[in-house]
Amino acid sequence: MNQHQSQKQNQQQKQGYYMSQQHLKLMHIMHLSGYALQEYIANEIELNPVLEVEQEAETNDNDDLTDNDDNEFDSELLWSDDDDLLEKTYKQQQSNEDYYEAPVVQYYSLQENLKDQIHMMNLYPEQATIACYLVDELDDDGYLRRPIGEVTDDYSFAFGKMIQEEKMIEALEELQKCEPAGIAARDLHECLLLQLKRKTDKDKIHSAAVQLLSNYYHEFTQRQFQKIKTALNISAEDFENCIAYISKLNPKPVTETNRYELLREQIIPDFEVSIEDNELFVSLTSAESVKLRINNDAVSAGVSANNSSEKKQVEDYFQNLVSDATSLVNALRERETTMMSIISVIAQMQPDFFRSGDIKELHPMILQDIANKTGYDISTVSRITSNKYVQTPFGIFGLKNLFMRAISSDGDDSAASTSVQVQELIQQIVNNEDKNKPFSDTEIVKLLKDKEVIIARRTVVKYRELAGIANSSMRKKQQMVLTE
Repeated sequence: MNQHQSQKQNQQQKQGYYMSQQHLKLMHIMHLSGYALQEYIANEIELNPVLEVEQEAETNDNDDLTDNDDNEFDSELLWSDDDDLLEKTYKQQQSNEDYYEAPVVQYYSLQENLKDQIHMMNLYPEQATIACYLVDELDDDGYLRRPIGEVTDDYSFAFGKMIQEEKMIEALEELQKCEPAGIAARDLHECLLLQLKRKTDKDKIHSAAVQLLSNYYHEFTQRQFQKIKTALNISAEDFENCIAYISKLNPKPVTETNRYELLREQIIPDFEVSIEDNELFVSLTSAESVKLRINNDAVSAGVSANNSSEKKQVEDYFQNLVSDATSLVNALRERETTMMSIISVIAQMQPDFFRSGDIKELHPMILQDIANKTGYDISTVSRITSNKYVQTPFGIFGLKNLFMRAISSDGDDSAASTSVQVQELIQQIVNNEDKNKPFSDTEIVKLLKDKEVIIARRTVVKYRELAGIANSSMRKKQQMVLTE
């Protein structure tokens, strides 16, 4: 009786672990897109002999070529009796002065460059492997925006070995030592600090800047300069120099000016939204490239052992391969279904944008809205929309750029605006102001309130800076220079 209970309990534990692995595989695949997904599938096919790419239709091109050689090729031309034919052709090509062969230039992507730096560092093998994995998780601007816990789970599944989050953080710290300074930062605060710590001119201004960002970053973002100056116990001149020193730091680790690659990796959109007769149609661009199937011939050939004991081992081995292959095929199908559901809802919520291509036409939309309409968990929606692009008649857009948080007007959701629309309103207010007496941020808040847009002053500052608009004192100084 005890043996039966133990066997049943062991069976339940194995089943639970298998479902956990299934879930991890699905979550990992949902996050991948473009080249990363293609490389992942190619690697799985190489490791699993029972997996193969499903062909739409085995064309008869090879058969036609074999049966109709005389039709495809002119045998008289290939086997001419004119002995000088080859020599004449060769001389003609050599004498062509316009003939030019472009030199072969090898380009290194940012990811390849970072991985080369990692391999030159004195890291133990596992730490180097983790750091290289983190490189592939970076966004285009060099930030690591995915939660470190999610990356740890994906890595553990991909390599079949559970690791602690502390190891991932240690590898991240090593990656952050690479060039350019600030790479792999998780937010702007960390990015600026990484750049400061890399500086060699460590004078009193540098020391004050490090203290400011380390201990008073919140106050700095709130522009509580007097409080910071008092806490740092520095003069007004040194404080201004400190602010100027920080302002010269790069808010993005990777920009067009410091990008290592001359040719950026081509973006492969995963979605396409087209317009026919003013109707929107959605589709997946990568659906045809991820159709896999199980090669039954390979399974049959693999279990042909004569010895019964060996045959049992081989059968178990191939059974595991088939199980892994089946889980991958099912995960890819579920990925496609999930992606279609999510892009369909996005198209329904943003019809004006997809018909015009103008980001000003974007309506308020957050991840939770998509989760509510599709029934998927918000983490699933986040994975599907991360690092993925949609092809539209007006170009390729990142899905994350289509999400806009609503700014309600006196609690009226129907009259809600997006951040882009608020930036436009601020721009209009600044354009129509008296240039000799520009509006302060507080006054802009009141003017927006008159337009039924209720936001805080710090939000006005944020959107004003995003729109590239200087503060009122700077705008006044610029006007004085122009009138002199």
